[in-house]
Amino acid sequence: MKFHYWAFGYVSAIMLISSCGASNEVSCEHLLNQIELMEQGLLEGGEEINVDLRTQIMQSYAEFANSCHDHEFTPEALFRRADLLRSAGAFQEAMTQLRDIHDNFANYENRAVCAFLVGFIAEVELNDREQAKKTYQQVVELHPDSDAAKWALQSLQNLKLVKEE
Repeated sequence: MKFHYWAFGYVSAIMLISSCGASNEVSCEHLLNQIELMEQGLLEGGEEINVDLRTQIMQSYAEFANSCHDHEFTPEALFRRADLLRSAGAFQEAMTQLRDIHDNFANYENRAVCAFLVGFIAEVELNDREQAKKTYQQVVELHPDSDAAKWALQSLQNLKLVKEE
């Protein structure tokens, strides 16, 4: 009799675990569909940004990343979120998001770009040339063969020119 209860409990636990995995896939796809619809709405607005929709999309990107951390779209969702944060004037938060992507998604195709954008935001948006210089130097060291390293070298040269003037 005890064996039957134990076996029933074991089978129930296996079913629960496997159904959670399936529901997570469904919820990830559902979240992705919602994000796509919101992105279309944002793009249809032309150059005028719908602030409420931008906020909703930023929240949806974060929710997707938290719920679907291992999904292939997660680093791209966070990258897009960082772009929207920057456009909303949340520069420090955008930089933090970009660093997080760089540090936690080693295989993300725009990883070097994330590192570069941290320096770019420091330079252009925050006028923090020292932080920009350090970040650009790190981009060159960490991603020497990337386009981002070329941009970082150009930015370092421009920073020297500005300092000389």
